[in-house]
Amino acid sequence: MSGFSSFAVSFSLISVLTGIFANFNFGFREAGGWIVWSWLLVAVGQHLIARVMAGLSVRFPIAGYGYQWTTRLMNPHFGFFIGWMLLAQFLTGFPGIAQTAALTLTGVAGWSVGQEGIILITLLIITLVTLIHLWGIRLASRVNDMGVYAELVGVATIILLLVWVVVSVSGVDLMKLNFGINAVTGQQPGFSSIALSLLLGAWCLTGFEAAADLAEETQSPEKTVPKAVTRSLVSAAVAGLIILSLLILVAGDISASQQQSNPLMYILEQAIGARLTAIIMIFVVISILACAVASMATASRLLYSMSRDGMLPFSGWLSKVNGKTQTPQSATIAVWGFSCLAVIFFQRIEVITSVSALASFIGYAGIMMACVKDKVKLLSVVALLWSVAVVAALAIPETKVPGIETRHLPAWSTGVVFIAGISVYLGFVRQRILTGKAGPPPVKVE
Repeated sequence: MSGFSSFAVSFSLISVLTGIFANFNFGFREAGGWIVWSWLLVAVGQHLIARVMAGLSVRFPIAGYGYQWTTRLMNPHFGFFIGWMLLAQFLTGFPGIAQTAALTLTGVAGWSVGQEGIILITLLIITLVTLIHLWGIRLASRVNDMGVYAELVGVATIILLLVWVVVSVSGVDLMKLNFGINAVTGQQPGFSSIALSLLLGAWCLTGFEAAADLAEETQSPEKTVPKAVTRSLVSAAVAGLIILSLLILVAGDISASQQQSNPLMYILEQAIGARLTAIIMIFVVISILACAVASMATASRLLYSMSRDGMLPFSGWLSKVNGKTQTPQSATIAVWGFSCLAVIFFQRIEVITSVSALASFIGYAGIMMACVKDKVKLLSVVALLWSVAVVAALAIPETKVPGIETRHLPAWSTGVVFIAGISVYLGFVRQRILTGKAGPPPVKVE
């Protein structure tokens, strides 16, 4: 992959349009105009993590990023659990992205297909993304590059249209950016609401490490990957901050907007009209599809990297590489199979996708912990504290999902995934590590 493709895979996995259009309503209802400051706080915290990861990508330009880093800085036992949680992040996130693409696509096209139709379209999207990757990383990177161009055009279009509305409408109230209100209580957001409002940024501003996971397929990775990691995050964070600020400024009555069935679409249609909103949604669909391509790339490479080191059951098959395309063919097929089964058997996809964000920050915390142990630096310590704080914000407050009785769904779902990891470790991995049959070959740490 070229330097731009390396940037593109991280930028499209962050996918600011996907994140905002998928999660704006949740954060907006929790905190109103304060979501701008929640986003900014998450952006600063994530920048600390990105800086640390950029440094690690120079020392270890290896597929499998967090698993490889923590294994070498700590030990293979610790590395397995970090790799397991990061793998859970993408294996649960990918089918969720594909279903989001299906829902958005049918909404833009005006199709009424029902739940079975959504499942079928989701399966077709998962299969299409898989076929792109089986063809080879060059095709996947080209498709992803085109998706990033479309997302950049979409971001620029939204910003220009909203700026035009802000400039053309007299008496725009800048104090809206400091108008914090909870949609349920009608009062200023409490601690729990503020914590939950962080989820908009925490769900979106992840995935910048994808460039590091594809380091072995990148030209001059020691120079290219660190720049891709930090620049993708900064550009997405700035673009998201501008879009969120403009959305709050053009919103009429914030309290009234919060009560709409879809506050984001309501604000856009009131500001720029239904036709322009529909055009923007086309760019959103393309961005979500590019996000799916990047998510498959990251999941398959991490799965391949752990299997190459014998750290998972069926490692012999999962670590096979296609001799012609030089892509991890078996790992890609495995991700396809898991994603299809998840969509078919979980009628409420939230049950599985609720794992994604929490698992990612547990993985981040583990990586930062390994860095603190390796070389205690203020940046790593602060990044570790930030990661732990976000884990608490994701796990502790009640997150009510319609139709699901569990009020702490992310914590319960991620707990099940972690227990499964313990079972695999005790039943398969631990003994293999102790006997030298699993774990990466030794690499000199600079």
